[in-house]
Amino acid sequence: AYITSLAYILPQVTTVFLGAASALANGTVVSRVGTAAVAATANAFNIPVVVCCETYKFSHRVQLDAITHNELGDPDALCEVKNRPDVNDLRNWNDLQNLRLLNLRYDAVQDKYITMIATEVGMIPASSVPVILREYNTGPSLL
Repeated sequence: AYITSLAYILPQVTTVFLGAASALANGTVVSRVGTAAVAATANAFNIPVVVCCETYKFSHRVQLDAITHNELGDPDALCEVKNRPDVNDLRNWNDLQNLRLLNLRYDAVQDKYITMIATEVGMIPASSVPVILREYNTGPSLL
């Protein structure tokens, strides 16, 4: 389903499960672009959001938004809609002097939208990421 159909689909959903590229020390989860929109919309519908993330993906880094540190994709990829050759409004976007396309690869999902993070050590709240990091870095641990 397309991301624009979230509000239509979510009333039929009981729990949202998301993958993660990383879980940061401030509880923010970094994942594929579009994940933040799914988590925020699910939160608006009072649907729990569970992020699946192994502890080796936990990071001491802190990130407040998805702009300051992100990977950029090919801007031309935004101009094509699969199976819709008739949608070509951005075909010559390079010719428009005041238009710049930004194709971000990842989203930063704030901890307030995350109900739990499922890891190999159990279900933890996003605020407990630094606890796992501390336990992992101090000798014998629960990992």
